[in-house]
Amino acid sequence: MKKIIVAALCSVFSLHCYAADSVSHASAPKGSSVKEITNIDAVTSASIVPKQLRKPIVQTGFTDGSAKKVLFVVGDPRLDSSLEGFLVATAAEFFKKKGYEVEVRDLYKIGFNPVLTAENFYHAKDGFGKTPNDIKPEQALVSKADYIIFCYPNWHDSPNAITKGYMERVFSKQFAYRDTPKGLEGMLKGKGVYTIMNAGWLGGGQGDVGDGIGKLDKVWDKYLGAYKVVDDDTAGFWGTANLGRFVNDQSPSNTDPQYAQKLKALGELLDQHLQRDFFQRPEKK
Repeated sequence: MKKIIVAALCSVFSLHCYAADSVSHASAPKGSSVKEITNIDAVTSASIVPKQLRKPIVQTGFTDGSAKKVLFVVGDPRLDSSLEGFLVATAAEFFKKKGYEVEVRDLYKIGFNPVLTAENFYHAKDGFGKTPNDIKPEQALVSKADYIIFCYPNWHDSPNAITKGYMERVFSKQFAYRDTPKGLEGMLKGKGVYTIMNAGWLGGGQGDVGDGIGKLDKVWDKYLGAYKVVDDDTAGFWGTANLGRFVNDQSPSNTDPQYAQKLKALGELLDQHLQRDFFQRPEKK
């Protein structure tokens, strides 16, 4: 009986370790044990780009010049090696080719504190008191930017904690919005917001609402439609235009022999969506 119980427990443990396989399409080497696996990213839903295919994120920084400016706010603990990082690098390159200035705020690298403390709560919520010192430079960048692009991996169907904390602390009252006799008014008019999110859920599309691939399109549109409701509301709250999202839900599997070609195609597709979403659609006011 003891042997049967041990065997059952081992089976459950094995299933738990490799359940992410159904999401990432990664496969554990046959006959390998958990202890033998040196690259945990190869058997989980973590999207890591092989070293030889990684792209550096190159920014120009903001100047006082008249060139349009794009601020990337990025929350990914493995930005230098992740597929999200590849997407950020691709988007930064796209805008630089357009002659735009690019500033990238790697929130983990700069040690951004996303926690809204009790001490700073009323500043963020009501605009009372002095702006915290760590928030001043971020608000200065937002003020200069024409576009703010939030970039993060999809972990729980919402901005991850460090990115959400940036939104809560930086886009505070009396900076991003204020009270008026007619109600709340957004103070960041003329700017656009966008999201680049690497996902691993349905495998149903790449892009935004309407960008399904003929597989579960109704579910895809419902899923992305839920994001659109929140994005529209947030953008409206700040007075900005919501330019949409690029959600990548078609990542090549870790062991795909055509990984390099599929990664290149993903970068080209992101370029096409950025061209459409920023330059071919009228901005929503």
